[in-house]
Order: sequence, then structure tokens, then C-alpha cells
Amino acid sequence: MKRKINNIHDKGYKDLYSNKEIFIDLVKEMLKAPWAKNLTVENLILVNKSYISSDYEEKESDIVYKAIIGDKEVIFYVLLEFQSTVDYRMPIRLFFYISEILREYAKNDNQKANDRNIKMPAVIPIVLYNGKKAWDAPQRFRDIVSGSELFGNSIIDFEYSIFDVNNKYTKEDLIKNKNITSAIFLLDQKIDAEEFINRIKAIALFFANITEKDRMVLKHWIGNTAERKIAEIAKNILDANKEEVEKMVANNAFLLQEMKEEAKKEGIKEGIKEGIKEGIKEGVKEGIKEGIKEKTIKVAKKMIIRGKSIEEIIDFTELTIDEVEQLIKENEEDKGN
Repeated sequence: MKRKINNIHDKGYKDLYSNKEIFIDLVKEMLKAPWAKNLTVENLILVNKSYISSDYEEKESDIVYKAIIGDKEVIFYVLLEFQSTVDYRMPIRLFFYISEILREYAKNDNQKANDRNIKMPAVIPIVLYNGKKAWDAPQRFRDIVSGSELFGNSIIDFEYSIFDVNNKYTKEDLIKNKNITSAIFLLDQKIDAEEFINRIKAIALFFANITEKDRMVLKHWIGNTAERKIAEIAKNILDANKEEVEKMVANNAFLLQEMKEEAKKEGIKEGIKEGIKEGIKEGVKEGIKEGIKEKTIKVAKKMIIRGKSIEEIIDFTELTIDEVEQLIKENEEDKGN
């Protein structure tokens, strides 16, 4: 149902959560973080920079926001990382990103060694994950530190928040929430085309809290992440008035069934291809094994004719004692004939 492109998930989410309203909905309505209650579009700044660690050059942070809240100018950064597979290095990766953010802040703040009033911003790490397997990587940094229990508070520690889209939220809970992030999670769970359209119907009928702007963002995301036919059906349903929604879903039921059958046929074809490939591989392996065995038996027979002991033959050929005794018996029978 979803396009099979590795970076579609990351790119889709990155586009979505670069939208300030969508990001605020995530941290206010889904994370319910106390620090998020005063966030507004006006005091939130999207940091137009990727923090790539020299040790992890193939990885970069996905989205970083900066917020300035209140008269005291409390500055903090929110680091949002997207994952479609479980990464057990996540605590160390996030540590590197946090370090890079703080290092750059300290450099730009022109801090002096004799300044008693140095303050650093908080950096809040969040991971948004949509893989099928439940996220089971450690969430606390100290959990990957060897012998951490020995050092108490003397070691660095932090805990990141995890949104496990497929394993943490039920369909019923997401529909009950009726916000834009719930709609996104509802559609990004591992479901088939028919269930996807049923969930689009639920969003169209019951998600009254979604604004027209939210709806446009959702349609854009669907267009980027779903197969073309499904995306078109979904967007048309979202554009329809409530009276037309049921009728449109019913009218597309046949097309969905047809797509399911096509997918099934493709699956069978792929299965046959893979089966043939595996069969050839196994055949080659078995052929090599058989060839080696045949050669080993020939060597053992020559050793028997030359009068070598059973122990010597076993030691040289690695045949079992039963196999060697059977060969000796066959050799005696041949002599008798």
C-alpha cells in the first residue's frame, strides 16, 4: 500500500513536521509535554541546519526547533528524529546530536571562563518510529553505559521520548483523539488498502478538530507516501461533504478489491521467483556437497586397497566409522566376485 522507497517515510515526516502547527499538535496533544503548553507558531523557530556528527557521517538529525518562551527568554531546542527501523545505537546518536547543538550554541554565545551566569539551553530528544517491530532500544543513555549502577549521578544521562506509531496506539484511541497527528498515525500504521480507505472515511466523518489547512497538509502527505490510485481516492474522499463520503467509499470498494487481487498475484509471482532462486542456490550447494562426498569416498577406497587402518582413514577423510566399515565390506565383496 505504501510506496517502497527507503527514504519516503523520513522525507514524508520531515515535510509534515517542518510545519509548525503540525509539530505543535504532536508535542501538545500526543506527547502532552508540560514545556509545550506555551508553544506558539510565533515563538517557535525551525532551525535550518542539519547536525551531522563526524563519528556518524551517514546519519543526520531530522528536524530541530528552537523556542524562546517568556520574559526571561528561556531557550530550548527540540530534536525530532524519524525512524522506520529499530536502531539500538539511538541513545549514542542522540547524544552526538545534542552535543553538536550545544557546542554550536556555546560557540555563538561567546561564553567566557569567568562568567558566573552561563546558561545552556535544554535539548529535548524525540524519536518518531513507524516500523512494524515494537521499539525496544534503550531510551535512557545510562542504560547503554557499562556498569552505570556503580557511578550514580556522576555520569551523563538523559531519556528520549518515543512515538511508536504501530505498537503504542490503537485505532480506537487515535479516532477518539480527533487531531491531525492522530490522523497521520492512523494512516501510517501497517494496514492494507481497504483498511486505509476505511480510516480515511473515519477522518472525513469524525475528525471535526482538523482545520482546512491541516486537511491540505494531510492530503499532500498522502500524495507523497501512498500509491497513486489509493492517494487519489483518499484525497477525493477528504474533499467530499459528509453525505457523499459513504457513497464514495462504497463506489471504490470494487477498485480496492481489484487492487488487492493484483497485489496477491504479484505476491505469488514474486514468491515463485524467490522460490526458483532459492532452489537453484540450494541445488548448487547440494551439488557441491555431493561432489565433495564422492571424492572423499574415492580417496577412502584407495586407502583401503593400500591397507591403511580404519583410524588412519577416518582421520584423513573425516568419514564416520560406519561409513568406513561399509566401504571395507563393499571392497571385500568386490574381491570375492
